[in-house]
Amino acid sequence: MADDPVQQPGAVPRRNVLFALGCGALGLSTVAGAAASVRFAINPVSWGPSLRKTLGPPAQYGVGTRTWIDGAGVFVVRDAVGLRALSGRCTHLGCTVREDGDGFVCPCHGSTYDAEGRVTAGPAPEPLAYVRLTRDGRGRLVADLGREVAADERLKVV
Repeated sequence: MADDPVQQPGAVPRRNVLFALGCGALGLSTVAGAAASVRFAINPVSWGPSLRKTLGPPAQYGVGTRTWIDGAGVFVVRDAVGLRALSGRCTHLGCTVREDGDGFVCPCHGSTYDAEGRVTAGPAPEPLAYVRLTRDGRGRLVADLGREVAADERLKVV
């Protein structure tokens, strides 16, 4: 190979400099891609508070009562058959409903529900949801806000 006539004696050829810069850029992009892959593999998501809320012992809910549990956002309803947990979240835009006589009313947009959570008036498209109610190892009630159940499903209380 002939010497480059423009190159100064003892200087690094331009081709070698460009090759070194290209290899450096390739190495840098490889390291950045690997770092992004590792960061993606490590779960950075905060899942927020648990959807399972402990409501206390079943004995604290008398037959024929409907009790609001503020920390869980549910009404615990007890009848002669058993216990149910009725969500207090309006199905229109998610506002918290409040008791109104025998039923419920949404203070945001005026949706009304009967005692069973069925829509009686307003913009709400669906009835209030019933959520799964179970017992933990200590016998306390636990509402699973992430699992809806049928309106007639009850937790039997002995």
